[in-house]
Amino acid sequence: MNKQNNEKRLDELISRTINTEKPQFDVEKWKQKYPDEYQALISQTAKGASSYQPNIWRIISRSPITRLSAAAAVIILAVSFFIAHHGPGEQADTTVSKATKSPAEMQAILSLSIAYRRGGMEAVDSQCRKAIEMLGPRPAEITIQQILTEFNGT
Repeated sequence: MNKQNNEKRLDELISRTINTEKPQFDVEKWKQKYPDEYQALISQTAKGASSYQPNIWRIISRSPITRLSAAAAVIILAVSFFIAHHGPGEQADTTVSKATKSPAEMQAILSLSIAYRRGGMEAVDSQCRKAIEMLGPRPAEITIQQILTEFNGT
């Protein structure tokens, strides 16, 4: 005898010894044997089916991805409210006072204001030095006629 025949014969012996069929559930027999339990099961099923409403908040709170997304949304909102409330200390003031008359004056004021906001007085000094280098040195003395000519354009 070989090994396969031995295993086959053993399987047959075991099958004859124990019942290998799957058990079948007989509902009618169970109803007759346990009528009180059957009625309790029917009442619970009818009651549970009509009153069951899926709770969307419970479903959301059980999902770890949803909880993580909600936490991220709360953090983003908190940061954006913080930035909006405690944003940059000084907003860029682009309005020019009524005292300035020419576009050159407006440009000079705006340029100096931006320089001061970026680097304080050191940045303003640096910008003034660059302007002097570009325009060249001014004469030590200037006459009133030259001043009036420069301001009036004549």
